[in-house]
Amino acid sequence: MSAFSADERRERQRGAVRRTILDAAGELLVEEGHGGFSMRALAARSGYAAPTIYHHFGDRQGVLDALLDERMREVAGVMRAISAPGDPVAALSGMWRALVDFGLSNPNHYQALVSTLQEGAEPPAAQEVRALFESPVVALQRSGRLRASTPDVVIQALWALSHGIISLRTSRADLDWEPDLIDVALAGMLHGLVLEDPARPAREDP
Repeated sequence: MSAFSADERRERQRGAVRRTILDAAGELLVEEGHGGFSMRALAARSGYAAPTIYHHFGDRQGVLDALLDERMREVAGVMRAISAPGDPVAALSGMWRALVDFGLSNPNHYQALVSTLQEGAEPPAAQEVRALFESPVVALQRSGRLRASTPDVVIQALWALSHGIISLRTSRADLDWEPDLIDVALAGMLHGLVLEDPARPAREDP
C-alpha cells in the first residue's frame, strides 16, 4: 500500500508539474528576455500543453509572477541574512548591494520585474524585500541621522541609483566600467543622505 494518500499523491504531482513549468520558464526568460517570453514557447520548452499551464498559473503574467516571486524570495533570504547589529548604514548598504547583484546577475528577470511593477502588479516576496530595505532607513530616521526630509526620499534615491547602474551596465556591457563604480556611487549617495553617527569617534584627517 502506498505511503501517500490519493490527495497527497495529487498534490505531489501538481507540485512536480509546476516545478517543471517554472524551471522551463526561468530558462526561457534568460534566453529570450521578457519580450520574447510566450506561452507557446513555454509549452514547447516545458513539454506541457498551454491548457495545463493556464490551469496552474492562469496566464502568461501568472507564470512570470510565480517565477519572480521565487527569485524575490531568494533576494529576501540574502537580505535577512545580512547582520549588522547597531549599524543601520551597514545593513542598508548590504541590502542595496543584494538588489544590485540580483539585477546584474539576472538582467532579464530584473526587466520582467520592472515591467510587472509598471503594470501595477507586485510579487508577494517583493513586498517583503521592500519592507526589509525600509527597516534600516526608518532606524536612521528615528536616530536623527537622515539628511533627507523623509525615509521615502532615501528609498527612492537609492532605488534610482540601483536602477541606473543595473540598466547602464546591462545595456552598455561594451563599455569598460570601473570595478569600483558601485562602491563609489553608493558611498557618495549615502554621504549625501545620512549624517555621521555621533557615537563614533571623529575621523582625523591625515
